[in-house]
Amino acid sequence: MMRYFALTLAASVCTALPSAVNDRLGRKDARPALSLSDITKIEQSGLTARAAFSPTLGVNFPDPALIWGDGSWKAYGTSSNGKKVPVATSNDALSWTLTGNDALPNVGSWVDSGDTAIWAPDVQKNDAGTYVMYYTAHQSGGTHCIGVATSSTAIGPFTPQANPLICDTAGGGAIDASGYDDGVNRWITWKVDGNNLGGATTCQGGTPSGAYKPTPIKIQRMARDALTLLDSPKVILDNEGAANDGVVEAPALYKVQDGLFVLFYSAHCYASDDYDIEYAFSSTIDGQYTDRGILLRTVDNKGVYGPGGLDIDPNGKNVLFHGRDGPGQGGGGTRYLYSAVLSLNGKGISFQ
Repeated sequence: MMRYFALTLAASVCTALPSAVNDRLGRKDARPALSLSDITKIEQSGLTARAAFSPTLGVNFPDPALIWGDGSWKAYGTSSNGKKVPVATSNDALSWTLTGNDALPNVGSWVDSGDTAIWAPDVQKNDAGTYVMYYTAHQSGGTHCIGVATSSTAIGPFTPQANPLICDTAGGGAIDASGYDDGVNRWITWKVDGNNLGGATTCQGGTPSGAYKPTPIKIQRMARDALTLLDSPKVILDNEGAANDGVVEAPALYKVQDGLFVLFYSAHCYASDDYDIEYAFSSTIDGQYTDRGILLRTVDNKGVYGPGGLDIDPNGKNVLFHGRDGPGQGGGGTRYLYSAVLSLNGKGISFQ
């Protein structure tokens, strides 16, 4: 199948950053330079790559998660297309086909029956060969929590556990869970949904006032079953107040090499054109992530507005994320599925 590219970034992102952002990277010369190429918008007809100037006929597929399972790539999205968790498949992680499957038709007894929308699912395969899905849902009588469900196949249907895995009512809720296997330990990361409590951010239901609330990204070690929490959670990153409207979310981890981990995340409000994909580094997987950089944002990438929700394949090559195709669409705008090839240079690994 011929592939068409909506946008390609030939230069490394670090060289494209404004000086103010470069200044706060600190040890930029000691870190890999990250860039994206072959950025491809996925069209409605079979979710295959669209021509750069073809009509916009895409489907909504927010917050994509990426996994290789049962002989092909699978992508899972936030509730859309008439499904609680829609599923798309691919042979190359670049051209996708939307299936008719709902990976999570039963969302769990703990979920509010009046609000059964599922956010940002993520799927891992544990050591026993069972597929484990983390997902966000609104708990009956509470805030959003992270649930867990299992399946013998990657496409599901997944069976939810009776109780949520992680809640944080005092912090505003828990959302955007993402699992990672570093080869020794399994981990789960998530966002504490502090902007749900209000504060100065525009990304809330009320009127901005006062100070910015914490929206920490947390990490916790898990057993090899990817179901059992171990130890205690740690904060590895938080928002920078007015610099990103008091929001960081949608974490995804990758081990660049021994002694160097990268955390991808989104910053600013998801409904804003300022929403972007950023990254930070740490020498330990559960340490503080610093040397922040911007990977993809509206002003750098004509035709992709408010990109976010990036997920990366275990080989560190292919990524999926969502974005809008026009400015000022807000939270109601369609978030299309995009694919890209990730390059990590310098101390990292490089893919062409």
